[in-house]
Amino acid sequence: SHMTAATGFDAFAHAFEGYISAGASPYTEILSLTAMDLIVKHLEIAVEDGSNMDAREAMAWADTLAGIVISNAGVTLPHGLGMQISGHCPHVAHGVSLAVTYPAFTRYTCQSAVTKFARVGRIFNPGLDTVTDEEAANGACEEIDQFLQSIGMWIGFKDMNIAKEELKEIAQCGQVLSDYRNNPRVASMEEMYEMLLKSYER
Repeated sequence: SHMTAATGFDAFAHAFEGYISAGASPYTEILSLTAMDLIVKHLEIAVEDGSNMDAREAMAWADTLAGIVISNAGVTLPHGLGMQISGHCPHVAHGVSLAVTYPAFTRYTCQSAVTKFARVGRIFNPGLDTVTDEEAANGACEEIDQFLQSIGMWIGFKDMNIAKEELKEIAQCGQVLSDYRNNPRVASMEEMYEMLLKSYER
């Protein structure tokens, strides 16, 4: 269901953002990797068949691990922006507010965390084991795009009836929460606005 997709992607975002966060530690990194591996294997199944208890159980455990991660390592840029998106546009669920900016966010951040992005890319696609970290990091951005498509979360602001004018207001509030400071590449308000504009239409 859409709710499973939205909440499941939020769990992925907790694990992924905690993994690349400035606050990450060897302890949280192991939990992040375990959670992402579980989510990549099970979320699509849970979305397609909500009665699949193995997939649900795997997602529940992944969500728990990812929760431990963010309580220790924090989240990064998409969460700070996502809170503002849902605050300005209350009809947008939290998981959806993350999904909408993820394609722009991953490409903005990728070059500042190549090794970690590469590791995530290889969780999605073991075929990336044979290429350089640089290629695997770029591959991670593509894989996350495909993941969003596979769970029905490939969405732009336009699809949610959010006008371009509202994006400026959201960007102006983008630094209210300090999450953005944990990102491997710290964005200015102008850069946040650019990311939001890139997320307008899919």
